[in-house]
Amino acid sequence: MATIETVGIVGFGVMGAAIGLNAASSGYRVIFKELNDELVHSMYDRWVKAALEKRVAKGKMTQQEMDRVAGMISGTARYQDLAPCDLVIEAAVEKMDLKIQIFKDLDKVCRPDAIMVSNTSTFLIERLMASVSNPSRTAGLHYFFPANINRLVEVIRQKDTSDETFSALMAFAEKNRKVPISVKDFPGFAINPVFISSYMMLDSFYGDAYNVATLERISQLALNVRFGIMWVQNGSGLGTCYHAAVSMNDYLADTDVGYPAVPDQLKSQFESGNPWNLEDGPVAEDTALLNVVKDRLLGSIFTISTHLIEKGVVSIKDLELGICTSLAWPMGPFAMMNTMGMEEASRLVRLTVESGEFKMPKTFAGAVPSPWEL
Repeated sequence: MATIETVGIVGFGVMGAAIGLNAASSGYRVIFKELNDELVHSMYDRWVKAALEKRVAKGKMTQQEMDRVAGMISGTARYQDLAPCDLVIEAAVEKMDLKIQIFKDLDKVCRPDAIMVSNTSTFLIERLMASVSNPSRTAGLHYFFPANINRLVEVIRQKDTSDETFSALMAFAEKNRKVPISVKDFPGFAINPVFISSYMMLDSFYGDAYNVATLERISQLALNVRFGIMWVQNGSGLGTCYHAAVSMNDYLADTDVGYPAVPDQLKSQFESGNPWNLEDGPVAEDTALLNVVKDRLLGSIFTISTHLIEKGVVSIKDLELGICTSLAWPMGPFAMMNTMGMEEASRLVRLTVESGEFKMPKTFAGAVPSPWEL
């Protein structure tokens, strides 16, 4: 397989542009594809020229560096122009049919040895790539928002991904100064199943006893973070959060893993068009009241993380690294369980399973398990 030198990007919105700028800054030639010439020009002006000019104005880069990076990026409205690419990254909107069609179109123009990947955050790679003639060169490359700042990349292997393809993508991510982790094709991959269930759990408590400010504070204390989960949802956009929750529930609720129901509170907040109001009143002081949510939040994180390990989706080491890198939690779920003690961790998992959100992971089905080997 040829080394990766030229990278194609289909869809040059917020995410695609951040991936493209990252690659161009790391020395790759980038060709992006948009729907028409007008969009090609406006996206280049907005996401390349204006973004780089801002960096120059702030003294983060010289004019010479800007010219070099901007010169590495070109756009097109034609699939044929992606023919020279060694790697093509699809970063279109999250619509399954659209993505499947993109890979059909790419299959007609790309070289037989070009690698094709999707940056989807929820769809199974195997389904998106069903029409690609040589599936051994397909995989997922899941960047986290904002892709210019967040260093984590999940390199997702579906059952047909070759070792060669996987190694080339790991090296590509590293050269882009990212932290890549290896993940098996699974709904939401490795990080999102943990993060999405944690905000679904918190949101489900919003109401009479718990305002947003209290739920934000509970997540800050439980995870020892500066910005809690309600704040992160606002940053991601409640539309994204709601659709991801629906998707994860559809995929997993009826499986041997299980998944929480989509909270009505998240749906109505998204439909209102407003973010969560983080300053909606005083933070509750009642420790017992706070602990109810804290226990359920940690219990859901521990339960889904254990399922991911049991299913071989990701290694303990990579899940810890991935969560600490992408979500900025100081400790991953397994380190948290070891620190509090496996007896307390078992109690929280049982509480979660009894509440009906998840099925019981094998690890916790019998006696209290030994601490995790980190």
